[in-house]
Amino acid sequence: MNALVLFAKFPEAGTVKKKIGRVIGMENSARLCESFIKDIIDKNKDRDYDLYLSFIGHEHKEQYRTMFPHAILYVQRGMNLGENLSCTFEDLLDDYEKVVIIGCDVPDLPSAMIIKAFNALSSYDVVLGPAEDGGYYLIGMKKAHDLFKELHFGTERLLDEQVRAVKDKGMTFVLLDELPDVDTVEELKHLKKTLKREDAPRTYDFIKGIKLD
Repeated sequence: MNALVLFAKFPEAGTVKKKIGRVIGMENSARLCESFIKDIIDKNKDRDYDLYLSFIGHEHKEQYRTMFPHAILYVQRGMNLGENLSCTFEDLLDDYEKVVIIGCDVPDLPSAMIIKAFNALSSYDVVLGPAEDGGYYLIGMKKAHDLFKELHFGTERLLDEQVRAVKDKGMTFVLLDELPDVDTVEELKHLKKTLKREDAPRTYDFIKGIKLD
């Protein structure tokens, strides 16, 4: 059995998508983030892999349970994102053959890409989904390795640093298709122009009514 883990902050105004929130309002940016999470969960529920929603702290646990009932809740361990990732792989690979972790910045990420990632782990140690901004939207492993120390998360150097860390361990890896993620208003404008409703209906319906100019 395999596990897909979605890392997501609680969609609360003023804490998520703040760059976008400065333009569309913090309440709207929180609703946008909620739409992203729900679209990703809807596409990946009832699959032949377990779906986890991973977050920091217990403060919003019951709200997560109510808002996102189709995911298994997982409270992250660690003091920073690198430790959160490392601990998640350690915890879940005790019970699963393969684990893939994604963020919530690619709401139209197709479930076929998730399946492709799991399949790739039959031949490689690590699978990575590169983002257009130099980061990555997906990472998967079949054995837990500490690959996340001294990485500059949230920068255009991240993917290169992550690949270097994998190579330094002598591990094999494969890159999936490069995809755009959504962290800025310009990226949201691009999503609004290109998104098809069937790929992320909640997100499509929400951004259709928002003015971005």
